[in-house]
Amino acid sequence: MYYLVTVGFETERVDGEGNPRLVKTKFPVEAESVEEVSAIIGKYCSGDTTNYEILAINKLVIERVIDKKNTPEYYK
Repeated sequence: MYYLVTVGFETERVDGEGNPRLVKTKFPVEAESVEEVSAIIGKYCSGDTTNYEILAINKLVIERVIDKKNTPEYYK
């Protein structure tokens, strides 16, 4: 199953209340559960020096992935 994960990365800029602003980035992640998604994102972001926060995890309903690896016949 695929999940669409929205992650907020802190920036050096702050809002009017002094809180750091977040840059939101979305990642499609293949996993068996929300817990596994959290673990995968944690490992992915562990080498980054900026703080991050998982803002949302939603099921991403995908019928089929069409890319060069899964369906090379469409790229000839």
